Amino acid sequence: MTIEQLITKLESADTGDRILDGAIGSLLGWRQKVEYVKTDPNGEPSKKVFWVVPSGNNPGVVPLFTSSIDAAIELLENIAPSARWGVSFAGGIGTAVVGDGPYCHAPTTAIALCIAALKAKLVNDNHVNA
Repeated sequence: MTIEQLITKLESADTGDRILDGAIGSLLGWRQKVEYVKTDPNGEPSKKVFWVVPSGNNPGVVPLFTSSIDAAIELLENIAPSARWGVSFAGGIGTAVVGDGPYCHAPTTAIALCIAALKAKLVNDNHVNA
């Protein structure tokens, strides 16, 4: 999934979503790994899927980027560590902004911050590639 597609999915999300968390994690270097483990008496392998942390080969749990403000801040710090940012929640709407980027709105502050962080990444990536 491209960053643009992920932003579109986040903009239409109503609540935190583990599939979207996984997609965000993939951008940060989290990898899915599949192992086949023989667990049944007939020796038939069963499929085990788990995430591997970006810094090595250890299994881990992808942070709850879309439902935890702390995890969303972790995402932002990975994408734009020195950026100024703000987040608020009023009238049932979360709003976030990163740097001079657009104000992003979502049903939760965590999702709004994820959207704003990914939009900042798009801008940064485009400046690097220009």
